[in-house]
Amino acid sequence: MEADIMMRIENNYPTMTKKQKQIADYIKENIDTMSFITLRDMSRELGVTEITILNTCKVLGYSSFNEVKYEIRKYININRRIGLYQQNDYFNTDVPEYELNDKERLLAEICMEERGLFDEFTRNFDSRHLMKVAKLFFEYPKIVLCGRGMSYIICQWLASDLAGAQISSMIVNTELNESVYSVLPALDMNTLLVAVTFPDYYFMTDQIAKYAKKKDVKILGITDNTEAEIVKYTDELLTIRTTTRMFLNTASTPMALINLLVSAIKIERDMVKGDIGKEFGKLF
Repeated sequence: MEADIMMRIENNYPTMTKKQKQIADYIKENIDTMSFITLRDMSRELGVTEITILNTCKVLGYSSFNEVKYEIRKYININRRIGLYQQNDYFNTDVPEYELNDKERLLAEICMEERGLFDEFTRNFDSRHLMKVAKLFFEYPKIVLCGRGMSYIICQWLASDLAGAQISSMIVNTELNESVYSVLPALDMNTLLVAVTFPDYYFMTDQIAKYAKKKDVKILGITDNTEAEIVKYTDELLTIRTTTRMFLNTASTPMALINLLVSAIKIERDMVKGDIGKEFGKLF
């Protein structure tokens, strides 16, 4: 079997120069974000010339820096997929036989679990914080929403509601490479990145947020708890619990959060319009 990029680094490491080893170490330590970085950025960050990086690529058997990034993406995708297969029982939603003795009671209990999530959400609801978050959607001219799986569906729902509030946005499916790479050039200090990530947390959503943080992007995280990886990179955070006995993520509570967020955005928009109207009226 053809050696992957990590095996090539290991095989060639003993004969590398000091600077080549520095570059190889950087690749290993930053494997998840390497596919985002440019040759210029890496040169600047490591304090080595672009030629040195390209020579290291050739030592590893690759003809260009882009080829290295391609192999890194391949390595990540293969290894993450293997990990997913090994954890397949994490997604098991079979109902145990003992729970099926009284199906109507079981369904009623599930209904109460859904209600319990709503009750918890309303008890902890912070309208002041949500209004603060809503203002971000008017402060940044570019809105990027990203997520995968159910989190991507939530992004679609949010984008639709934002359009109803006359706010345009871009949606990124973090499971699709072409979707990820198409948005990277747009990430700058004029961007609000809304990173939606619920279990199973997808590594690429976290990595986009990590990359965006280096570009001075404002980041709003939407997830289920304050211990999620995404929290490390967020400037603002909205959390809501989503797990029931039947679902890893029930869609009901996240959708309620999105509805309230967009309601806050519309309130903020109409308040601004009202203030402008009052100021305009004073001129006459």
